[in-house]
Amino acid sequence: MWKTVKNGWHLTWNQPFVVCTLFIYNLLWGLALYEMIRSIIVPLLHRYPGPELERQAVHMFWIEGQFQLMKTDLIDSYVGWGLCLLIARMLLSPLLNAGVYYSLQHTELNAGYRFVQGMREFALPFFLLYVLQIALQLAPLYWLVPKTVDIYGKHATIYAIAQEVLPLLIAYGVYTFLMQTVFMYLQFGRISGKSSLFALTLLLRNLFPILVLAAALLIVILAVSTAVMASAMIWTGFLALLGYQVYRLIHMFCKLWAISTQYALWSAKSE
Repeated sequence: MWKTVKNGWHLTWNQPFVVCTLFIYNLLWGLALYEMIRSIIVPLLHRYPGPELERQAVHMFWIEGQFQLMKTDLIDSYVGWGLCLLIARMLLSPLLNAGVYYSLQHTELNAGYRFVQGMREFALPFFLLYVLQIALQLAPLYWLVPKTVDIYGKHATIYAIAQEVLPLLIAYGVYTFLMQTVFMYLQFGRISGKSSLFALTLLLRNLFPILVLAAALLIVILAVSTAVMASAMIWTGFLALLGYQVYRLIHMFCKLWAISTQYALWSAKSE
């Protein structure tokens, strides 16, 4: 298993174009979200009553805000922009996945060429797999959300609510993790020219090492994220900003490492 992790590391180390592309994509996506949220929050903060005004002015501010949300079309434009960003994300994610997986399969080709070629050749099948994955991951929410609301209405304390809700959230998190692993191997199969049945059979036969590798690298990613969050509480200003950008680059490297490790296992078991 350690050999598989090392092979995944070497595969990732030889994919600087992919790592940089994912880093730039996530940077631009973060900037787009930031600008959207800033355009909403900053005007509200300018209108929020200052401490020199009476408490009644704060109540009037919230009453006016509630009226605008409930009785006007103010929120429509924000919802529209949010949906546009969501659709863009759903269109770009499978495209990038196709480029990443194709790059892992065809390391003999030029880095930029193989990434673009993967998007051209596998855009449609990866998009269909992505839609199916999202549908399966969201399906339990049809039961989970009403169940959570029902639990919230029955209990008066946060502790009592958490006792019932947390196991459900943990179970949903495990389910999402399994779905991501299943569709990762389905995408490996699509890139390698193997059938979905072959990919699922390989996954089931090697389920334990696959899950151990996925969990181990997930812990690494969480540890890196925790370290950055802790440092952000200590450092401020430019150092915090620089550290966060370095973290985003390392985070992309670790995510690709997780995929590459699974691909190394796939390559060893599918021969």
